[in-house]
Amino acid sequence: MRFLIVPLPALAGLALLVSAATGQPASSLQISEGQRLYAENCAACHGDDGRRGAGFQTPIWGERTQIQKFGTALGLFEYNQMMMPFDDPTRLTDEQKWAIVAYMLANHGAIARDATLEAGKAATIGIQ
Repeated sequence: MRFLIVPLPALAGLALLVSAATGQPASSLQISEGQRLYAENCAACHGDDGRRGAGFQTPIWGERTQIQKFGTALGLFEYNQMMMPFDDPTRLTDEQKWAIVAYMLANHGAIARDATLEAGKAATIGIQ
């Protein structure tokens, strides 16, 4: 993936990393790691796109989902901490699970793709 540095005139001296391919902000390191971890640990059941998995056909982010039932980013993390991956919830560290939750929330539109999800603020991030 190629990136462009785009200056922000309103914030003199600062720049925003933007993907040349999409024109959208580049994913944060946490979200990029979450994407990799999701592909390795979640996609087999939930699908690469979170919609058409072999084990779980209901979309897990985006339209027609039930992600909002977790209420906040913390609620989603706590569920994943206790229940996922279903075959061994202890296989991933908390840091890895935070990364996956950040990736899911970015795909759902609850946080920006260039955001980093902080555990201490997760209870304040609502999921609509």
